[in-house]
Amino acid sequence: MHLDDLLKLDIKLLVAFVTIMEEGSVSRAAERLNVTQPALSKSLQRLRELFKDSLFTRQAYGLTPTARASELHDLIQPILSSLSELMSPNSLDLKSLDRRFKLRADEGDLENFIEPLLASLQYQAPNLRLSISSWGDSQLDELVSGNVDLGIMRVSDTPGNVRSKLIGYMEACIVLSEAHPLFDKDEVSLEELLRHKVVTHHLRSHRHSSFSKTEQKLKQQGHIIQPSLETDSLMVAMQAVKRGMALVTSRSIGDLFLQVMCEKAHFYPVKLLPIPKEVLDLDEYDGRHPIHIFWHERFNNDLAHRWLREQIIYFMRESPWMHSPI
Repeated sequence: MHLDDLLKLDIKLLVAFVTIMEEGSVSRAAERLNVTQPALSKSLQRLRELFKDSLFTRQAYGLTPTARASELHDLIQPILSSLSELMSPNSLDLKSLDRRFKLRADEGDLENFIEPLLASLQYQAPNLRLSISSWGDSQLDELVSGNVDLGIMRVSDTPGNVRSKLIGYMEACIVLSEAHPLFDKDEVSLEELLRHKVVTHHLRSHRHSSFSKTEQKLKQQGHIIQPSLETDSLMVAMQAVKRGMALVTSRSIGDLFLQVMCEKAHFYPVKLLPIPKEVLDLDEYDGRHPIHIFWHERFNNDLAHRWLREQIIYFMRESPWMHSPI
């Protein structure tokens, strides 16, 4: 690029480009920058002329960067980060951090880190606030829109402006009470399991889930998995098991279930069984499915955000139910 071309650049153009990259949408980027959409569209047109590339193409999730745009982002981001350091402190004061984070995670995943995380926050960042809930139907759309700061889920297929990191691998199990006909067995076949009523707890079935390929293979062999009950409520799952249904859930919830049931009066004895061998033989993960943590590109260099996600990753990897990704 010649000197005349450099003079055409200004910080606002670079900021506009990075913001569109992070948001994957001109309208959302305009809202974030507090400018009108037509004004930002003009900036995008100037960038396209300057770099002689379309930079973005429209896809289902929004705008997808071209190869040239990705190259430019890698070059421009460090420049803006350096400029940002001139205007902001280069350290994080956790004791005075006053901020609210929204987190999406299912109960089985929360069990891996919530207790040590809350203890850490109380000591290190007493003014930090959390809003924690399970995933809704929109799932990753909440990260893209900015309504969620961090998410934990068993998927790896994400939009280009959503970052992810593999935390580790978790396995599922089957919980049976003495009321179930298979209670006396140490392991069960898939046919035996499906012959009776099944309840699932936080085990989602959708095309992005890590179990979706295995489910399709099982269907091709004539095994249609249709739970009699699907629930996000541990209390509902408990009552279902009490009445003789087999619960399929994460191992963390299985162990929690055992602990709660041992303390609960007038409840049948319960036990944990492994997932049927027919399922494991077809499963590309051999029953241990990857769990990722997700965040939007806009938060990648945010010091407080980075600290919180590193805390969660650390505590999850220290969990007795998490298998190392290494």
